[in-house]
Amino acid sequence: MAKKKAKKLGLFGLIFMILSVVGLIVAVVGLCIPFFEQVTTVLNHTETVQMGLFEDYSALEALMDGDLTSTLVMVFAIISLVLTALACLITICGSLGIVRVGFLAKVIGAALVIVLAVLVIVFAATYAGQSPLNGGGDLLNTAFRPAAGAYLMAAGGIVTGVSMLLAKLK
Repeated sequence: MAKKKAKKLGLFGLIFMILSVVGLIVAVVGLCIPFFEQVTTVLNHTETVQMGLFEDYSALEALMDGDLTSTLVMVFAIISLVLTALACLITICGSLGIVRVGFLAKVIGAALVIVLAVLVIVFAATYAGQSPLNGGGDLLNTAFRPAAGAYLMAAGGIVTGVSMLLAKLK
């Protein structure tokens, strides 16, 4: 019997595999660092208070106009992180030839990871935008907005999804 010749991992396969891992690491870091920030400016003096994703926002939500809650933002962030980890695992295993991934499954999976990563930042910005802490005038100005964690989580998911889409999975 003839043995199957093992296929080597090419340069582009290695690059996309590394990018996938880096994207997952960036997404995990984004979940762990502050997700929202409140910036208050009083007479040219700026103070920033940063808040994580899993903090209690019930007092703030009681004053909000919209129906979007922090729980929905948390759910999308967690789902996005899980799918990012799964896409990273599929990219690694597919690049090494451990698992075969069909073209349609690869495209649908990558699109799902990218869309959910974008939805994380959309929901975070929408949640921050409905806050009563936004506004002010010349003497006092406050802003409640997404912080670096939300942007890093979205960027990590997008990088991992794109690397899954572009990697040549055997």
